[in-house]
Amino acid sequence: MTGEATLFALWRAAALAQHPRLHWKFLRRMGRLPDVAVPRDYTDRMLWRKLFDRNPLFITFADKLATKEWIRARCPDLPVPATLWRGTDPAAIPAALLRPGVIVKANHGSNFNLPIRDAVPPHADVVATARRWLATTWGRHRGEWHYARVRREVFIEELVGGDGPLADIQIRAGGGRAGLCSVTFDTKTPRQTVRYMDTGGNTLTDSLHDVTAAPDALPTPPRLADAVAAARLLSREVDFARFDFLADARGLWAGEITLFPAAGHGVLEGDLRALVLGVWDLRNSWFLREGTARQGGVARRYAEALRRACDRGALDPGGVRR
Repeated sequence: MTGEATLFALWRAAALAQHPRLHWKFLRRMGRLPDVAVPRDYTDRMLWRKLFDRNPLFITFADKLATKEWIRARCPDLPVPATLWRGTDPAAIPAALLRPGVIVKANHGSNFNLPIRDAVPPHADVVATARRWLATTWGRHRGEWHYARVRREVFIEELVGGDGPLADIQIRAGGGRAGLCSVTFDTKTPRQTVRYMDTGGNTLTDSLHDVTAAPDALPTPPRLADAVAAARLLSREVDFARFDFLADARGLWAGEITLFPAAGHGVLEGDLRALVLGVWDLRNSWFLREGTARQGGVARRYAEALRRACDRGALDPGGVRR
């Protein structure tokens, strides 16, 4: 075994010893142990990121309110849904703001959403729900460390859309390059339909995704093109993320920036995998760009070896393990 191979083997063993629960969770879901030393596949890279990459920008992306400001600073012409109220005490939520056309959220996790479209829930129920959100540390058992660093708030946001079907557009991008796109209608309902596309709007399928044809009201190519252009701009400062947008016939709005879609356990094959891994260059990660300079001993040697592996193409999509 070469010196580099030995170093990678030691890195895997140390990671397993320090994070056995996350390795076990990965094994149960994927049916194999992860490679967190030379992470070629998508799910391996997700776990690698959880364990080793402490990019301070991840904390910004974990905070929905901070993400809005971050997007505004880089894409001032891209609308974001208006924040109507924010605070740390749910009891202070103005009752007058609880009306159809708004959504109550917490800023520090996923699925902390209470949309109000028709019937308005009692103020006391909203307060109780929001307090439960604030008492929850999201991502703790998934290794998503950045959520625990967010100052927790509740906020009320306008519901966007209303001029025809509302589409969720999600662009996977990194280092200024956009790859896999998807458009979802009727999100999180029994009528949900998804279409996977490349950046030109060409439909993609693979053996793992039963993709139902999206409705005829799929956003026009200019709307998708606008989302792709925004994702390219926003992704310049991060090695990889999913950039979410909302679109209808009136326009495009920026949404969240997601670092671990499906908690990092989503499996991709075929063109979908190639488009994602083709834009995710670990050499653009904070760990290898800035974190390496702060490492010492074995960690520094490992980072240098991983960069060399990237340079010689060992992590290219064509070499990804099936």
